[in-house]
Amino acid sequence: MANSTMIIVNPAAEDAAKTIRMAARLPSLQNIALGVIDNSKHMAAPLLRAIEEQLRTRYGARTHMRYRKLNASVPTPAETLAQFVSSCDAVIHGVAD
Repeated sequence: MANSTMIIVNPAAEDAAKTIRMAARLPSLQNIALGVIDNSKHMAAPLLRAIEEQLRTRYGARTHMRYRKLNASVPTPAETLAQFVSSCDAVIHGVAD
């Protein structure tokens, strides 16, 4: 898994492709501060609740922050992302339909 490659496709038009390194793997999920961003699509909330429950009960993570977008087509505000970055160890951004 350490040498895995992940290709992320962004549907937005770009002049030049960006190379972004994946974040380092956390040594443990025990007591991590978990952030959850719900994109507000149909079934995103139940999916994220199920994932949160599994991370809490199986791995000892704790939900620290939640944010629900008003509309799936708009980006999460930069100030909200900055709050997640500064106070969460890991973030789940849910997409569902």
